[in-house]
Amino acid sequence: MKRTLIALSLLGWLAGPLVAQVGMTVEQNSGVAFPMAISGVGSGASQALTGMGIRTKTFLKVKVYAFGIYVDEAGAEAALSDWVGKTYLDLQSDQGFYDRILQMDFPITLRLVMTRDVGGEDMAEAFDGALRPRVQRAAAEMNMPGGEQALEQFRGYFSVEEMTNGSELLFTCANGTLSTSVKGEVQTPIDSPALCWALFDVYLGRNPISKDGKRTVVMMFPDVLRGP
Repeated sequence: MKRTLIALSLLGWLAGPLVAQVGMTVEQNSGVAFPMAISGVGSGASQALTGMGIRTKTFLKVKVYAFGIYVDEAGAEAALSDWVGKTYLDLQSDQGFYDRILQMDFPITLRLVMTRDVGGEDMAEAFDGALRPRVQRAAAEMNMPGGEQALEQFRGYFSVEEMTNGSELLFTCANGTLSTSVKGEVQTPIDSPALCWALFDVYLGRNPISKDGKRTVVMMFPDVLRGP
């Protein structure tokens, strides 16, 4: 708890868009609350929040959803030991740090919370547009085949009529398997390292969906890497 309170104090000083609640942090651009820790989909293991961001669309900056990333602390500490002791400012400007996360050597979860109503098919199309070129790249350059077939299964998880404001989506990748929860309904896991990599590359890669979100989503990583 002491470590968490120190981290939240630093967050408020560094960025201002975060407000601490008991056991929660609020992404102020959207007002969406994020637990400091959650269990990954299909797993009872706790994962720690590393930061949050907001996804906007069009030149009017319409807010679509807030997103946050959670990691298995022990796994992250082991895989990212070269960055222990680095500050947030060090990490957010170090592409090598992001690249190491994207090797997906520890369980990691993406949490999305809708901030407006979006049709299920529209959501599926948006994911397809972001993920398809990435799974194709994974097959061509990274020896990760099968991503496009996995993406077809993934699209089917958004067959709901509408993703209403406040709807939650959770995506956990562990050992190359993607586990998904859409509006509280857990879907069939998909064994696809390519799809796991592509999904997190959308947020952490060299061409992220939100450049500001890529920076703020690792804001709490220094605290995670210091251990309990």
